[in-house]
Amino acid sequence: MKYLTATLFAAALAFTLTSAQAEEKTVEGVMSCEKCNLKQADVCADVLKVGDVLYSLEQDGKRKTKAHQCSGTANAKVTGTVEERDGKQFIVVTAIEKE
Repeated sequence: MKYLTATLFAAALAFTLTSAQAEEKTVEGVMSCEKCNLKQADVCADVLKVGDVLYSLEQDGKRKTKAHQCSGTANAKVTGTVEERDGKQFIVVTAIEKE
């Protein structure tokens, strides 16, 4: 009985860990600065506009990415995991390719 319980617990844990992993995807849109261009923030932070959706970009725990776009806009392909926090869409960035 203990063996069966341990096996079921291990299977449930493995299933939970597998389903909890976020899927990485690539999104194309217009990258700009949330403060300088959109006037929606107090500090510079990168965002990607895809249609009507505005994704806040986060890289290495910071909202200002290594490919920061402070003035103007740039078409960009952003790869990362998409998350929703407090009703806002975030992309935890693994790669940015500006066009």
